Amino acid sequence: MNNSHQTLRAMVILMAITMLMLLVGCNNSTPTETMNPSPISSSAPTSTLSQTPSPTPDPTQNGETKTFNFGGLKLEVTNVYEVRTENMKDDGGNPWEYSVYVYNPGARVTVLSADMSDVNISADGKSHANWGVHLASGERKDIVDDMKSFDLTPDMLGIYSLESSLYVLEFEMYKNDK
Repeated sequence: MNNSHQTLRAMVILMAITMLMLLVGCNNSTPTETMNPSPISSSAPTSTLSQTPSPTPDPTQNGETKTFNFGGLKLEVTNVYEVRTENMKDDGGNPWEYSVYVYNPGARVTVLSADMSDVNISADGKSHANWGVHLASGERKDIVDDMKSFDLTPDMLGIYSLESSLYVLEFEMYKNDK
Protein backbone atom coordinates (compact mmCIF):
# COMPACT_ATOMS: atom_id res chain seq x y z
CA MET A 1 0.00 0.00 0.00
CA ASN A 2 2.80 2.39 0.92
CA ASN A 3 4.59 1.68 -2.36
CA SER A 4 1.50 2.63 -4.44
CA HIS A 5 1.22 5.98 -2.58
CA GLN A 6 4.86 6.75 -3.35
CA THR A 7 4.33 5.90 -7.03
CA LEU A 8 1.20 8.04 -7.20
CA ARG A 9 2.96 10.95 -5.49
CA ALA A 10 5.91 10.69 -7.93
CA MET A 11 3.53 10.68 -10.91
CA VAL A 12 1.69 13.77 -9.63
CA ILE A 13 4.98 15.63 -9.12
CA LEU A 14 6.20 14.67 -12.61
CA MET A 15 2.93 15.80 -14.19
CA ALA A 16 3.06 19.12 -12.31
CA ILE A 17 6.65 19.71 -13.46
CA THR A 18 5.72 18.86 -17.06
CA MET A 19 2.76 21.24 -17.00
CA LEU A 20 4.91 24.05 -15.57
CA MET A 21 7.53 23.51 -18.28
CA LEU A 22 4.84 23.68 -20.97
CA LEU A 23 3.35 26.85 -19.50
CA VAL A 24 6.73 28.55 -19.27
CA GLY A 25 7.48 27.57 -22.88
CA CYS A 26 4.15 29.02 -24.08
CA ASN A 27 4.84 32.36 -22.37
CA ASN A 28 7.80 33.24 -24.59
CA SER A 29 7.41 36.95 -25.37
CA THR A 30 10.15 37.21 -28.00
CA PRO A 31 9.05 36.51 -31.59
CA THR A 32 10.58 33.46 -33.19
CA GLU A 33 10.98 32.74 -36.86
CA THR A 34 7.74 30.74 -36.82
CA MET A 35 5.76 33.78 -35.60
CA ASN A 36 5.34 35.97 -38.66
CA PRO A 37 2.96 38.81 -39.77
CA SER A 38 -0.55 37.96 -40.86
CA PRO A 39 -1.92 38.57 -44.34
CA ILE A 40 -5.34 38.74 -42.74
CA SER A 41 -5.43 40.70 -39.51
CA SER A 42 -7.98 42.73 -37.64
CA SER A 43 -5.28 45.01 -36.21
CA ALA A 44 -4.45 48.22 -38.04
CA PRO A 45 -0.69 48.42 -38.67
CA THR A 46 1.35 51.47 -37.79
CA SER A 47 4.45 52.39 -39.71
CA THR A 48 7.78 54.10 -39.33
CA LEU A 49 10.14 55.06 -42.14
CA SER A 50 13.56 53.48 -41.84
CA GLN A 51 15.00 55.57 -44.66
CA THR A 52 13.78 58.72 -46.32
CA PRO A 53 13.79 58.78 -50.12
CA SER A 54 13.96 61.93 -52.22
CA PRO A 55 10.46 63.47 -52.65
CA THR A 56 10.23 62.95 -56.42
CA PRO A 57 12.59 60.43 -58.01
CA ASP A 58 13.77 60.79 -61.56
CA PRO A 59 11.55 58.41 -63.63
CA THR A 60 14.67 56.87 -65.20
CA GLN A 61 16.34 56.37 -61.80
CA ASN A 62 16.32 52.83 -60.47
CA GLY A 63 15.94 52.15 -56.76
CA GLU A 64 18.37 50.33 -54.54
CA THR A 65 19.01 46.61 -54.23
CA LYS A 66 18.15 45.40 -50.73
CA THR A 67 18.82 42.07 -49.03
CA PHE A 68 16.06 40.81 -46.75
CA ASN A 69 16.87 38.27 -44.00
CA PHE A 70 14.45 36.57 -41.65
CA GLY A 71 15.54 33.41 -39.89
CA GLY A 72 16.97 31.27 -42.69
CA LEU A 73 15.03 33.08 -45.45
CA LYS A 74 17.24 35.38 -47.54
CA LEU A 75 15.95 37.42 -50.50
CA GLU A 76 17.43 40.05 -52.76
CA VAL A 77 14.98 42.70 -54.02
CA THR A 78 16.00 45.15 -56.73
CA ASN A 79 14.63 48.59 -57.53
CA VAL A 80 13.51 49.32 -53.95
CA TYR A 81 12.37 52.93 -53.49
CA GLU A 82 12.04 52.88 -49.67
CA VAL A 83 11.89 50.52 -46.72
CA ARG A 84 9.73 51.06 -43.67
CA THR A 85 8.65 49.04 -40.68
CA GLU A 86 5.04 48.34 -39.70
CA ASN A 87 3.69 47.04 -36.42
CA MET A 88 0.59 45.03 -35.62
CA LYS A 89 -0.71 42.54 -33.09
CA ASP A 90 -0.95 38.86 -33.97
CA ASP A 91 -4.03 36.76 -33.20
CA GLY A 92 -2.72 36.20 -29.66
CA GLY A 93 -2.37 39.95 -29.04
CA ASN A 94 1.42 39.90 -29.21
CA PRO A 95 3.20 42.76 -30.97
CA TRP A 96 4.62 41.92 -34.40
CA GLU A 97 6.94 43.99 -36.58
CA TYR A 98 7.63 43.48 -40.27
CA SER A 99 9.27 45.30 -43.19
CA VAL A 100 7.50 46.96 -46.09
CA TYR A 101 9.45 47.34 -49.34
CA VAL A 102 8.08 50.08 -51.59
CA TYR A 103 9.37 49.24 -55.06
CA ASN A 104 9.64 50.92 -58.45
CA PRO A 105 8.33 49.21 -61.61
CA GLY A 106 10.75 46.59 -62.86
CA ALA A 107 11.65 45.30 -59.38
CA ARG A 108 12.75 41.67 -59.13
CA VAL A 109 13.08 39.18 -56.27
CA THR A 110 15.88 36.62 -56.13
CA VAL A 111 15.68 33.83 -53.55
CA LEU A 112 19.16 33.44 -52.06
CA SER A 113 18.06 30.96 -49.38
CA ALA A 114 14.54 29.48 -49.26
CA ASP A 115 14.75 28.13 -45.68
CA MET A 116 12.93 24.90 -46.59
CA SER A 117 11.69 22.55 -43.85
CA ASP A 118 13.95 19.84 -42.43
CA VAL A 119 13.49 16.48 -44.21
CA ASN A 120 14.13 14.69 -40.90
CA ILE A 121 10.95 16.05 -39.30
CA SER A 122 8.51 15.71 -42.20
CA ALA A 123 6.22 12.70 -42.38
CA ASP A 124 7.01 12.03 -46.04
CA GLY A 125 10.78 12.56 -45.71
CA LYS A 126 10.72 15.51 -48.15
CA SER A 127 11.59 19.15 -47.67
CA HIS A 128 8.64 21.58 -47.89
CA ALA A 129 8.29 25.36 -48.27
CA ASN A 130 8.12 27.42 -45.06
CA TRP A 131 7.42 30.71 -46.86
CA GLY A 132 5.07 31.86 -49.58
CA VAL A 133 4.30 34.88 -51.73
CA HIS A 134 0.77 36.03 -50.86
CA LEU A 135 -1.17 36.98 -54.00
CA ALA A 136 -4.12 39.40 -54.17
CA SER A 137 -6.28 36.52 -55.44
CA GLY A 138 -5.78 34.74 -52.11
CA GLU A 139 -3.51 32.15 -53.70
CA ARG A 140 0.13 31.70 -52.87
CA LYS A 141 3.38 30.95 -54.63
CA ASP A 142 5.68 28.76 -52.49
CA ILE A 143 9.28 29.89 -52.01
CA VAL A 144 11.49 26.88 -52.69
CA ASP A 145 15.15 26.00 -53.25
CA ASP A 146 16.50 26.72 -56.75
CA MET A 147 13.58 29.08 -57.44
CA LYS A 148 14.11 31.41 -60.40
CA SER A 149 14.09 35.18 -59.91
CA PHE A 150 10.68 36.74 -60.47
CA ASP A 151 9.30 40.19 -61.26
CA LEU A 152 7.38 41.95 -58.50
CA THR A 153 3.87 42.67 -59.73
CA PRO A 154 1.04 44.64 -58.08
CA ASP A 155 -0.81 41.37 -57.27
CA MET A 156 2.06 40.22 -54.99
CA LEU A 157 1.19 41.44 -51.51
CA GLY A 158 4.13 40.08 -49.55
CA ILE A 159 6.08 37.16 -48.10
CA TYR A 160 4.53 35.28 -45.19
CA SER A 161 5.04 32.23 -43.02
CA LEU A 162 3.00 29.27 -44.23
CA GLU A 163 2.79 28.00 -40.64
CA SER A 164 1.57 31.14 -38.87
CA SER A 165 0.19 33.19 -41.81
CA LEU A 166 2.08 36.27 -40.58
CA TYR A 167 3.87 38.62 -42.98
CA VAL A 168 7.62 39.01 -42.70
CA LEU A 169 7.84 41.29 -45.74
CA GLU A 170 5.10 43.29 -47.43
CA PHE A 171 5.30 44.80 -50.93
CA GLU A 172 3.90 48.10 -52.20
CA MET A 173 4.41 49.58 -55.65
CA TYR A 174 5.62 53.18 -55.54
CA LYS A 175 2.94 55.66 -56.63
CA ASN A 176 4.08 59.08 -57.79
CA ASP A 177 0.96 61.19 -57.20
CA LYS A 178 2.37 64.28 -58.91
